[in-house]
Amino acid sequence: MTGLEEVKISFILNDESVSVEVDPRKRLLDMLREDFLLTGVKEGCSVGECGACTVLIDGRAVTSCLVLAPQVNGHRVTTIEGLQKNGELHPLQQAFIDSGAVQCGFCTPGMILAAKALLDRNPHPTREDIKTAISGNLCRCTGYEKIIKAVETAVKYLEGKDENNRTNDRKKTETLKKLTEEAISDDIRVIGKSIIRKDALKKTTGEALFAGDMRFENMLYGKVLRSQVPHAILKNIDTTDAKSLPGVKAVLTYKDIPGANRVGIILKDEPVLVDHKIAHIGDPIALVAAETQEIAEEALERIKVELEELPPVVDVKEAIKEDSVKVHGDTNIIAIKNLIKGDVEEGFRKSDIIVENHYKTNFVSHMFIEPECGIGSYENGVITVWCSSQNVHFDRAEVARVLNMPRSKVRVIQAETGGGFGGKLDISTQCYAALLAYYTKRPVKIIYSRVESTMASSKRHPAIIRCKTGATKEGKLMALDADMILDTGAYASYGPGVITRTVVHITGPYDIPNVKVKGHLVYTNNPMAGAMRGFGVPQAAIVHESQMDILAKELGISPYEIRKRNVLKPGSYTATNQLLTSSVGIEKTLDAAVEKAKEMLKGWEGIL
Repeated sequence: MTGLEEVKISFILNDESVSVEVDPRKRLLDMLREDFLLTGVKEGCSVGECGACTVLIDGRAVTSCLVLAPQVNGHRVTTIEGLQKNGELHPLQQAFIDSGAVQCGFCTPGMILAAKALLDRNPHPTREDIKTAISGNLCRCTGYEKIIKAVETAVKYLEGKDENNRTNDRKKTETLKKLTEEAISDDIRVIGKSIIRKDALKKTTGEALFAGDMRFENMLYGKVLRSQVPHAILKNIDTTDAKSLPGVKAVLTYKDIPGANRVGIILKDEPVLVDHKIAHIGDPIALVAAETQEIAEEALERIKVELEELPPVVDVKEAIKEDSVKVHGDTNIIAIKNLIKGDVEEGFRKSDIIVENHYKTNFVSHMFIEPECGIGSYENGVITVWCSSQNVHFDRAEVARVLNMPRSKVRVIQAETGGGFGGKLDISTQCYAALLAYYTKRPVKIIYSRVESTMASSKRHPAIIRCKTGATKEGKLMALDADMILDTGAYASYGPGVITRTVVHITGPYDIPNVKVKGHLVYTNNPMAGAMRGFGVPQAAIVHESQMDILAKELGISPYEIRKRNVLKPGSYTATNQLLTSSVGIEKTLDAAVEKAKEMLKGWEGIL
């Protein structure tokens, strides 16, 4: 930041008096992370929605991304690093570990501080009080139940009791040394007992380093220039003005890529940097490395790009037509999958009731709380990349291809990863950070904003599915006929695998003797769709479970009973004609779920 005189502020930080001179426009979040290196304060959204940056100001939970640094002058600020006292964990930190409330860990510091603010003012909260207190802190991993349990357990610890409400004679919190020793013990007998995650300690104290937390001497900051239109021909790129900006150390386009300019887990169809055609909003056009993020952002604005816009195709029904706008090549259809079992027409003839419906699902973003980040370094002829990733072996291979280097000269290290759910299986920052480090010979960090992450990351595949299901009057399934179109967006990603799974799983966990399914995977100018939890199965599940409910209603039997009569069992054949011989758990699972529902639901007789 430039242009304004810095101001001196003094405040209490984690029980110590501190003073610092800061730009008056600097956020509290940035001051804590950059000036005091308190990286337990995380940035997930920048708009106060996710709660990852929560700190305490005079005991009140506040999102530090919405507070200017000078606003804490004369106040008391507490971060996760300030909760330990004399080498002992705070009861909340201990409870989060003991209750299994720590998973990826990116939201954990903010969640613990929000809970601390609650317990400081209300030592005996109800579950509703706890839910309200943490409602501003998002978690994509745990489902919140373990977090709520952890806060309840902390209440007991603070009273000198253990998690089972017994008087606790031991210290309320374990020492850091003892806890670490337990976490890394050689005892691998874990079945049937609760265990401590090896990484839980660092994640509850703020010591865990995610890629965005890492700092290197002489480090540069990278940025990506992205398309703002969904479909266009790239005519020209002029980087002259950007390169002349003081502090800019590299401006790269496709012409600077030493090796392959295509990546992809199944098909190599996604450009590292666009060399001819833009296929969706957010396609990468150029890279910048500069001394500060602000300089890098200004350099992006100076890059001049000439485009010839093309009409986009965003509807899969239009995309499969022969005369449609083509995203790549001469067809938008990437794959066609067929599944046939038995004689579906004969199955419908033997059916007393037939239901046919159309279903549509939408794009879904993974919304991991940690945005993608990568840091590249080039030393002694070796490229090293630290990144937020789920797929480092694939990352290494792609970086090597793009740089035209042997894999033996490329090392990719997975940093702590703040959620993924399939969304960090594709290449994100890895090749960009490596390219910029390769050309500047300095470490380069690239971290996406939440907007950029949402724009550039893969999504769950939208699906349009027609399904026709036939059954006897006794509720026995006889036939299923379905066709589907999945929108993989601008690039294939995991699409060929997803369409296969959607086709195979459209029959659900049910024994259907006659099946006919056809699936199309289609390019559009929409965001790229890829891997996400379930990998094509949730789209199918919406369909087959809805069909079962509709059949049950039409036949006048309960949703439970129609499922019970049709579940796969040992001796059943799946839709792909696999004979199941053992370990088919759906019937036991269904029965257990019904028994639990009887405990939880009033008036269950009319529902199940």
